[in-house]
Amino acid sequence: MDPISIGCLCPPSGDRHPDGDTVELFDPLPFQRAVTMQKAVGLFVNDQDAPPEAEEILGALTQAYVVNGIESWSLVDDKGKPLPVSRANIETYLLSSLDDAMVVADAADEAFGSVVMRPLLARASRSSLTTPTDGSTSAPMASPPASPKRSRRSSTITSLTGVTETTSESPDGDSNSSPNSASAA
Repeated sequence: MDPISIGCLCPPSGDRHPDGDTVELFDPLPFQRAVTMQKAVGLFVNDQDAPPEAEEILGALTQAYVVNGIESWSLVDDKGKPLPVSRANIETYLLSSLDDAMVVADAADEAFGSVVMRPLLARASRSSLTTPTDGSTSAPMASPPASPKRSRRSSTITSLTGVTETTSESPDGDSNSSPNSASAA
């Protein structure tokens, strides 16, 4: 990947680069850096009180590209020594210059977008977002038909006279009895 040309961001009291500074992005992007970028977006999304808008997520991702995607640069301190690429230095020197940060961000987005976004999109498509609903989403069920009324169980009664009668309830609710001839013991 070619170096990215930006304005000189070195401290004003140090050696300045009249032709500007250069930034080089990782090529290829190391695994740990790619995962860090993905996790940065996940933490950003989960840290919000309300779900963030798409452009806010993309802004967080772009910042993650810049913070984690720079392998080297030509920035020097006020004594002419190379400034190490670190989050603090990136925030102090590069992210404080909107125009230069956008040049690097656009190049980083082009270089890392598919590598970082593809796994995020694949995971998102496998899990659907839950959305609130007003009531049940199931089809309404008709009330079940009334169960037929069970008739009472028949009973057999033996009287003291030795006559056995079988009693059962008739469908109209009255009792029927029919004598059986049985001998007394």
